[in-house]
Amino acid sequence: MTQQHINWSEIEPENVYPGITRQVVHGERQTMVRYVYAPGSVFPEHRHPQEQITTILSGEIEFTIAGASRVFRPGDTGVIPGDTPHGARVVGDQTVETINSLSPRRETAPGP
Repeated sequence: MTQQHINWSEIEPENVYPGITRQVVHGERQTMVRYVYAPGSVFPEHRHPQEQITTILSGEIEFTIAGASRVFRPGDTGVIPGDTPHGARVVGDQTVETINSLSPRRETAPGP
């Protein structure tokens, strides 16, 4: 596979849930996802076989992972094991931006 350069501004955002958009980049063995959450938005609980590592770039968001809740702020990173139920909701009135790495590569994504 040859190296590629991709700028997030070149990827069309997909509406996932009300107030939540995502952009996706696939490599051979992993998937990278940029989520942008509007204030008040909620990503319902779901699970997937991939391990997920999420870094918060802006805003505050509460993740519930396997029934335990914690607020994440810019610079915080969470590791979610594969097949673990998790969901999120924006805390406060700021837009939240996250970068998520999923491995192995994800072929289907949560959402409607």
